Amino acid sequence: MDVKYTIWAPDKGLEDIQAKIFSHASGLPERAEVIRERNLQRVPEMTRYALTSEGEPLAYITARDSSSEEGRTYVGYPWTMPGCPPEAQKKIFDEMMAYLDKRDETKEIGTTVIQRSKLRNTQIEFFKKQGFVEEEHVFRYILALDVVETSKMKVSEKAAALTSKVATEADMDHLVEIFLAEEGLRNQISDADGIKSYFRDRVLADGHAVMLFDGDTIVAATAPLRFQPNQVRVIGDEERIIMRFTAVKPGYNYAWLRLLVELAKECKKTKWTDIPIQAETYFTGSGPASVGLAEICPELDDFETIMVKRKK
Repeated sequence: MDVKYTIWAPDKGLEDIQAKIFSHASGLPERAEVIRERNLQRVPEMTRYALTSEGEPLAYITARDSSSEEGRTYVGYPWTMPGCPPEAQKKIFDEMMAYLDKRDETKEIGTTVIQRSKLRNTQIEFFKKQGFVEEEHVFRYILALDVVETSKMKVSEKAAALTSKVATEADMDHLVEIFLAEEGLRNQISDADGIKSYFRDRVLADGHAVMLFDGDTIVAATAPLRFQPNQVRVIGDEERIIMRFTAVKPGYNYAWLRLLVELAKECKKTKWTDIPIQAETYFTGSGPASVGLAEICPELDDFETIMVKRKK
């Protein structure tokens, strides 16, 4: 088979190809517009593709710098479509690893394997053969909260002193400011135009975004979104209300509970009381007890396995 190899470039439909390959290979949903925003934040060499001579998808691989572990770069699994030549999969992986080995910013290389991926065992075996070893797991703690009861929750005196507001287009500068204040969000979209597009075309278009202020300073924001189960963000078989983004200014951790309460009030006002709010947090852990507890505790989800390979 005649195979073409290329790296990421915008406006060539590569995000659509990437979404198609990932969704088909992993059994997990992905959206092209999310991929595009993500890829624009990375150098082109950190996303590589194998295509047929007619431009049809065969395989792709990506890499990203960690937002929490300085010097660590995560490399993805080289996802493939049926009929992809094994040598094409190996070539894009080997070329990515060679690029990362020479990159000064990368001190060690890691990977993450989503536990609910249908190729989980294949992925883990693949990375083991490449010299990666399991380091820890990412766990997610999930609570399903009744909208009405959550809207009545008591908050601390400091949190109660904050003022709340439902966001409109006139609040765009405030939304951009709080988005950039949250490191996890900033690493996904770092340019103001991309953030404005996210809020204008998606969040504000759906409505119900809530903001918290300390005086004139925005300190937190989120928005509710009714979300069907996809076995990644929402597991099980029932719809949930998720916090579609959560941004809290450093130094205002106490504002999170107030933000949740204000979100519940907005859901109640919108008459979204038929399904619960899904509140969640992520943390890392290791050892057999943490993995075992996740098997017996419904609120605890063993979300990802982290594997690491030291650079040569």
